Amino acid sequence: MVSEVWKPRPDPRVLSWLQKADWLLPVVVVAEIGEGAEQAPGPGRRLEILRRLDDFLRESGDLVVPWDMETARVWSGLRHSSEVKRKPQALWDSLIDALAVRHGATIASRNAGDFRHAPVLDPWTGKLHRPGR
Repeated sequence: MVSEVWKPRPDPRVLSWLQKADWLLPVVVVAEIGEGAEQAPGPGRRLEILRRLDDFLRESGDLVVPWDMETARVWSGLRHSSEVKRKPQALWDSLIDALAVRHGATIASRNAGDFRHAPVLDPWTGKLHRPGR
């Protein structure tokens, strides 16, 4: 979601949602963005992504939701839920899912199918997806 703002032409619906919504960024997404930077096709792109991430963290680091002991406990239970057994879940997505469940939050993503337990709002379409549906 944050990376949408970094695009040359960000989607106006997402920009509008970011300006209006009360949102936070899971610390797991910081790691996910960092990992993506390390996989960038060249050193210039890698440095650009890391610079943008550093700028965001310096300016808006208070929006980052930390991983804590209670979230770890929630994650361990969700990781072995019947939903995940039916359809396995990527590690990053499972960590984000657990943070959302622990805090009673809705995930903002266009990839609703990646999450099994928390509701997901797609800011590109405005559609809300509920778990199990």
